[in-house]
Amino acid sequence: MAVLPFNGAAIARVPATNTTALLLIDNQLGFRNVDAWGTGTSNPDFEKNITALLKKFRSVAEARPEGERPLIIHVQHKSVWTDSPMHPTHVGPYGTDGEEKRGIDFLPFAAPRLLRDGKYQLVYTFDEPPPPAAGPDSQKAAPARLPRDEIIMTKHGHSVFINTPLEMLLNKRGIKTLLVAGMSTDLSVSTAVRMAHNLALVGRWGGTGNMVDVAESALWTDGAGVYANPEAGPLALEDGQGGDGYSVNMPRIILIGDATRTFGKAGAEAQTVHDVHVESLKEFAEVRATAEVVDAFR
Repeated sequence: MAVLPFNGAAIARVPATNTTALLLIDNQLGFRNVDAWGTGTSNPDFEKNITALLKKFRSVAEARPEGERPLIIHVQHKSVWTDSPMHPTHVGPYGTDGEEKRGIDFLPFAAPRLLRDGKYQLVYTFDEPPPPAAGPDSQKAAPARLPRDEIIMTKHGHSVFINTPLEMLLNKRGIKTLLVAGMSTDLSVSTAVRMAHNLALVGRWGGTGNMVDVAESALWTDGAGVYANPEAGPLALEDGQGGDGYSVNMPRIILIGDATRTFGKAGAEAQTVHDVHVESLKEFAEVRATAEVVDAFR
């Protein structure tokens, strides 16, 4: 698939409903160890843009009843490699004043929220609760967790879809618009966008998938999904069901290009690495800027 045609067009509305999810990947203190990941960082507005997205999503959530709120998914990476800044045992001078902090903990501007005793509080450090003990203690209530509209998900590799409940969650919640941001652009962010597109294409998430071939010039979005332009004429699906012009029924994937960050590599400056990967991901997602998404989120 070539560059999606609506990447250069005016942005369609991003529905501020429970069918929209913001996937924030690996916004963790370990990325302050720049030397471990490359040379220099891209996108100087990264922190400001993540902050703006969270502010917008949370303001909408607070104004709506539970069950109608957009979802925020915070992804926390826990490496299986002991020499990684994201291994649970790793600490470094990652605090505001250089104090020792765990690399797996959340950057202050991207911290998730916990609802406790009717009040929100930010969660900077998070560990999954241990499995329930055998015997009478196993019947005890689970510890307090994040509210339904803001959750934390742990991964151990570059893909947030492998060995996690993300695919099941997207289907269970009926998510049709997925916005992706975080770190790093060329690793976990790129992997998430590509896998989301592949799952949508084969119908494992969000719809029937790309069941029949259709010209890319005929694709359009209503803000929630990606469809074939009805003006292209009715087309029959492979299973023989009657065509209604919607030969493509896929969820909408939006990469927020200026709300991602990466590092310089192989002699290339960080911004060059960033820009090349964002450009290549236009083949898998709609690429938009933070300001566009914030304005369209309604």
